[in-house]
Amino acid sequence: MIDPVRFKKILVTLLKILIVVELVSALAEGSGGHGWGRFGVDLVIAGILYLTWERLSAAVARKKEDAWKIMEASPERVGLFNALVFSLLWTDRIYENVPSDRLRVIVISYTLIALGLVAAFVKIGSGLMPLIISGGLVLGAVNLVTWVISLERGEKETLQTELKLAHDVQVSLMPKSDPSLPGFEIAGISVPAANVGGDLFDYAPLGTNGGVFGISVFDVSGKGMQAAMSAVFTIGAIAGEVDLSTSPAVILTRLNKSIFTHSRRGHFVAFLLAALDTARKTVTFANAGQTRPLLKSRGELTWLDPPGVRFPLGMKEDSTYEERTVQLAAGDILFMLTDGFTEAMNTHEEMYGAERVEDVMRDGVIDGLTPGAIIERLMAAVHTYATGAPQHDDMTIVVVKVL
Repeated sequence: MIDPVRFKKILVTLLKILIVVELVSALAEGSGGHGWGRFGVDLVIAGILYLTWERLSAAVARKKEDAWKIMEASPERVGLFNALVFSLLWTDRIYENVPSDRLRVIVISYTLIALGLVAAFVKIGSGLMPLIISGGLVLGAVNLVTWVISLERGEKETLQTELKLAHDVQVSLMPKSDPSLPGFEIAGISVPAANVGGDLFDYAPLGTNGGVFGISVFDVSGKGMQAAMSAVFTIGAIAGEVDLSTSPAVILTRLNKSIFTHSRRGHFVAFLLAALDTARKTVTFANAGQTRPLLKSRGELTWLDPPGVRFPLGMKEDSTYEERTVQLAAGDILFMLTDGFTEAMNTHEEMYGAERVEDVMRDGVIDGLTPGAIIERLMAAVHTYATGAPQHDDMTIVVVKVL
């Protein structure tokens, strides 16, 4: 297998050895009475290299970054010189991106090129025969490398298509508009990350008598199409349970058995289910491994801890969930969010954290905003913090304001 780091160390070592050999040879030549000119020139060159090594290294580093930017920005218009500089200076990164199961083909390509050089040097046959043989070997090497590139490109395009489809599936499963509920204002949003995770939120009446409204915020394990299909299954399973009970604990306990039975091992769903009683102005919730809901009441912020176990759904077959009921008052604001907010990172890989979420929510301006405007304010704060860093996880939030 190709180890570019080790290969570069060997080349640098050989270069140092050659420099020492050259100096020793020039010294011997001067001592033998053939003049000291060669030794003097070599010594001057070696001294210049030694004294300017840091500057040369910095110049090479700048050229290295420039070559990367040029190749990344406009590969279809890249020049021969920049391509050469890029290929020589970015050896480590180039080979890091080659899958391990394709490295052998790259090794064979280099072997063919080496054989081509040998054929040209040894001059097998006469006339154009050495050129034909060496050209055929080099062409074979180029074709192999082209095959690896095209194969990787095809797999990448297939993955992009899958991610696009997964994103469409994920978006289609979520509510298209905010619900209208007497005594409450509700808004929610889910912003998938580039790799498409499994965050979702949904609304549904609980039971058959009316008066109890369910809000679910959940995160299925996995990414891409796997997460999207798991979300589809979870949505279908919850749809079959919400008519049977108004109790979040009962619904999650039944849903856990279904997910454990029908999902592959290692598949989990972090699930928060809240039930709003419009007549009593209460919220009853059960939490299976999801971020705790945050309640703002009379200016005070409280993270609401659930009783009982908090295992994600599908982790243990016999998990029995419990619920907690909280009395709400006019002006209270309930936040249900996933860890995509608290774990959002900046360019230094520092997390946003629960404390910064609290700082945004503690601001008195929040009290006079609609749930949709509150969500926009929090999203803006997180995006400002993470400027320059990619979004690594889905960000989902539902805000409930009591009127």
